Amino acid sequence: MKRIVILAAIVFAACAPSVPPPAVAPRAEERYLIDPRAGFGATVSPSVEKKFDAAWRAFAAGVLADARQRLTDIRTKEPDYAPALLALAAIDLREGNITAARAKVNEVRNARPHYLAAEIYDAEVSIAEHDLKRAYNLYREIAARGDAPPMAAQRLGDLQTQYFELLYGAALHGPNEENDIALLREALQVNPGASAARILLAQKLMAMRRFEEARTEIDPVLNTGEVDRPEVQQVLAEVDLSRGRYEDAIARYERLVRRGGNEALARRMDEIKLQYAEANMPLQFKRAIEDDAVTRADLAVLMYWKVPSVRFAQNLPTPPIATDISETPGREELIRAIALGVYSVDPVTRRVGPGAMVNAAALTRITARLLALRGADCARGLPQSDPSRILATCGITDPTLAGADLPVSGRTAAAVMEQVSRALK
Repeated sequence: MKRIVILAAIVFAACAPSVPPPAVAPRAEERYLIDPRAGFGATVSPSVEKKFDAAWRAFAAGVLADARQRLTDIRTKEPDYAPALLALAAIDLREGNITAARAKVNEVRNARPHYLAAEIYDAEVSIAEHDLKRAYNLYREIAARGDAPPMAAQRLGDLQTQYFELLYGAALHGPNEENDIALLREALQVNPGASAARILLAQKLMAMRRFEEARTEIDPVLNTGEVDRPEVQQVLAEVDLSRGRYEDAIARYERLVRRGGNEALARRMDEIKLQYAEANMPLQFKRAIEDDAVTRADLAVLMYWKVPSVRFAQNLPTPPIATDISETPGREELIRAIALGVYSVDPVTRRVGPGAMVNAAALTRITARLLALRGADCARGLPQSDPSRILATCGITDPTLAGADLPVSGRTAAAVMEQVSRALK
């Protein structure tokens, strides 16, 4: 009799429906896969609800085969019950089958565009697909809904951080300035208060000489504690310079250098001071320094304004008269070059040739003669027949290195005269 009772109990247990395991705490990422019934709205029979409860508890407990079977049974009888399809997508996600999950979520979303749980699952599948932009935008829409679950705001905050760091990191190490600027603009839409990204954006715009855009982008930083950062002040200085406010730009750079700025800042300050000086030069200087191929008259002008030993030379003899300089721009500078002996007047024609082009070889000879005439220590005792040697000894870049017959630009000639000025100090 006892044996019969035991057998009956075994048979009954085999025939009875299995009891789903108790639900357990979801895994870290899966806690965002909310109950698929959230926002579904449509009513179903109590039996379907009961079956789905059992399936969802099986999923939460990690018994995926049982959960899948229960959900498949529900869909066989209720093919339009969307929560079951979303729950199957959740199983796909846990199993790493992202493609299958995406197909199921898309099917639900196409049928019910404003279904809350489907929107959340769409975002979570996007995260699994590494599409942070789509996930972030979806959660922004979700968090704005009146029926959004509390976790939506937290998830949005996490995605905001991740997506911002993705964009900022790409721009920080990007090889393309235009692309970097676009990335930083997008990053600032995600997190407008990110001062580091805003400063980097302004710097990149400044590097591309888009100064007004740089000023606009840096503006929100000016009312914060970041305003005194060297990077911010440098952007402001370059914007000042672009607007012709040399003195303001120099003042900013001087403050940076006094505060312990690096050599690059000090060099940039000196460059701006030089630009400021050039901006206040007479018209003949501006024309000469911008020439692509300087003449003897241009070189005389650059020599005069770049070399103090030429400009402030005293007790000079009366220069011989040159008949071809009366209408020449830079006439006074030419006369000074003649008086110093740097230029000579032809004794027969009485001409000095102010319009003759100066090539690299001529510039080297004239520079060597100028150094010797103005008493440069480095040129003392060296023969004028070897002008390249004189320039090398005085630490001056020899223009003939680029080609003896090549024309010389005003900028090149000015740079040589600046070196002469240093050699004569």
